[in-house]
Amino acid sequence: MQTYNPLTARQWFKLRGAINWAATIIVFTPLVFVLMQLCEAWLAFTIALAVAFCLLFFVLDKRAIGIECPHCGKYIETNTPWTCGFKQCRNENVDDYPFIYRCEHCGAEPKAYKCHHSNCGELIFFTKDQLRINYAQCVNLPVKSKPVKKDKTAEKFSKQDAEKSDLKHELETTLLKGAINEAKSKSEPVKLPTITDRYKKSVKDEDEARRLKAAVDEEFKDDPVEREKRHRLIDQEFTSGLH
Repeated sequence: MQTYNPLTARQWFKLRGAINWAATIIVFTPLVFVLMQLCEAWLAFTIALAVAFCLLFFVLDKRAIGIECPHCGKYIETNTPWTCGFKQCRNENVDDYPFIYRCEHCGAEPKAYKCHHSNCGELIFFTKDQLRINYAQCVNLPVKSKPVKKDKTAEKFSKQDAEKSDLKHELETTLLKGAINEAKSKSEPVKLPTITDRYKKSVKDEDEARRLKAAVDEEFKDDPVEREKRHRLIDQEFTSGLH
């Protein structure tokens, strides 16, 4: 019941019933005579009938007709769940209504089937007129999408816009943070130095003046005039710092 020629697949399916019965009778007849040599006639007939029944309805009747895609060369079983191209009917009773036969719901006979293999997707014709519309196709067949060519100019402009947007966001964030810090500084009360703060500063300035004078003494130990001049400058700075 298999054919690799799509143009004869429909005829083979229509003859399936007659061929199955003929094959069953061919198996049943000699089986009865063989079993009669081993047991009584009624038992031999019963066993042969049971075997023929199982063969007809559970083996032969379930065999799917297979076709070969003329484009990709891959095998396709015709009992694949399919969608009718005429009214978009969904066919799942594929043992009795495969896509090489007719639609179970609207009765339309597909004249072509779209190959469901991912690297193909071409039409397989069942008639010589090669009608390219209302074809059957696998249920949930993924649509092949063509790769989109990138526009380099548009891509460049898009990248520039993204960079401008990032810079603008960074500038706005920086200005906003500065404004927040300024507002906080203005809202905080001015802290006046305490007596302890002034004392610590005076001690620190005096220690610094003493250190500078020692350095001047070392540098101008042979020049008393310049040494005295530098001492006066240090005293002036120290005195002004206290105020």
